Amino acid sequence: MAALARAEEVLVPFTGGMPRDRVPVTTKFRSTWLSSSLKALRERNHFERYLSCLPPEHRDTVSGLVVGQWLPVEVAVAHYDACDRLELSEEEMVAIGAEVGKRAQGAVLSVGVNLAKGAGVTPWTIITRYPAIWDRTWVGGGVSIIKSGPKDARLEVAGWRCAHSKYCRVAFRGVLQGLAALFSTNAFVKDAPRLCTKLTLGYVMQWA
Repeated sequence: MAALARAEEVLVPFTGGMPRDRVPVTTKFRSTWLSSSLKALRERNHFERYLSCLPPEHRDTVSGLVVGQWLPVEVAVAHYDACDRLELSEEEMVAIGAEVGKRAQGAVLSVGVNLAKGAGVTPWTIITRYPAIWDRTWVGGGVSIIKSGPKDARLEVAGWRCAHSKYCRVAFRGVLQGLAALFSTNAFVKDAPRLCTKLTLGYVMQWA
């Protein structure tokens, strides 16, 4: 991993402190994540077109989805590839991501909201919970949180088989935007292009 700028502080490293390029690649994920994404597509009348974009070998799995089960990551990859083929606007992808984050992670994030109402608790308390949320949803991959200023954070994702997808990258920005909105009225999330590869993503989060 490249040396950090002097003002930066790693609040949560990747598991075991390993460098970004050594993080184990994702192998499984919780279907709750996919269920929430499909619900958002249905509400926007994209589901039938989405199914037509999905490889035939995954359609039965998606159509008969059971919430809470573990699925092979290949299903998630196929899902995001199909979403790419929908060619939705970035605005809609961000909105879907925000909804998916609230639905799939609501129980965990609600704890963060309650914490935020307590005396002396800052947004960092909630941001640093995200790696734990990741571990509840994915087997493999990982998240690192870096503090780059009093109200500036960088979130890095590594080992994610879905990172190649534009839909995944943009929608996940929406997930983080929804998280930021829980603790700030003026929050911003943007991509960190130098950190975005076929297996990695990076985002800059700021709030006032």
